[in-house]
Amino acid sequence: MRTLDLDLPLDASPLSRFMLWVTGTLVGLAVLAFALASLAQGRIVEEARRPRVVTVALPPAPPGEAEGLVGRVTAMLEREPGAAYAAPVSKAEIDGLVEPLLAGAGAGDNAGAGAGAADRFPLPRLIDVAFNPGTAPDLGALERRVQRLVPGSTIGDAGPLGSDDGRLVRLLRALGLATGSVFVLLALVAVVMVTRMSLRQHHETVDLLRLMGARDGYVARQFEHHALLGAFKGGLIGFAAAMLVVVGVVHGPAMLGDPPVVPVRLRPLDWVLLSMVPVVTALLVTLTARLAAVLTLRRT
Repeated sequence: MRTLDLDLPLDASPLSRFMLWVTGTLVGLAVLAFALASLAQGRIVEEARRPRVVTVALPPAPPGEAEGLVGRVTAMLEREPGAAYAAPVSKAEIDGLVEPLLAGAGAGDNAGAGAGAADRFPLPRLIDVAFNPGTAPDLGALERRVQRLVPGSTIGDAGPLGSDDGRLVRLLRALGLATGSVFVLLALVAVVMVTRMSLRQHHETVDLLRLMGARDGYVARQFEHHALLGAFKGGLIGFAAAMLVVVGVVHGPAMLGDPPVVPVRLRPLDWVLLSMVPVVTALLVTLTARLAAVLTLRRT
């Protein structure tokens, strides 16, 4: 492809350097935002591959009735669509959960105050239910069915995707996608403003080119070519800076032997998509610069 020689001194203009750094900054911020969305999506995919675990809590019942209620509820839960298993939490496990609380509260006069708490105190009985990966149980309906068997029962969701953490991850994904798109849009708005300012700054040269027979399309190609080169340069600078931040945050702690700050890693597809951000932005900037130049020239 033949390089287009610019008849307008666009490279020498301060607006050119301004556009270079604006594009680089906005592309870098867009890449960071899209990386956040990719990490959140990776977290969602990772959790979707794990069994969904919920815990059914039955209210305290007399010793003679407790085992029968637990057995009936467990049998019902095992028949739930998508249920992998349902298992009562043993008394030993309940003791292990309660003992530190009783010891910390100063319950009892000896160190074994919490031992056998499931027998000594009216504690609820717990049943863990695991659903197969990809299953999305209706916990509200399930809780109502359990309550018909044992009034006062409750269900607690131990799976991240059904908790506040899961909602936060989905919010971060949406926020990352929206914020990244806004940064790309701001880059397009900036190129429109810079193109119009450049046309006003070089109006004498543009008028001279028109007198020499240059069509508006030829003049617009000057801005198109200049925007393409500037956007690619700025985009690569912004992309490189953003990747340093991403690698430092995601992989840096592991390199230093510290616990990871982010529990997931970017997939190969994520790296490919992120590397397309400066390319797509540069192409959009180029098209926007040409359209802005053509429309402005038509009005002058």
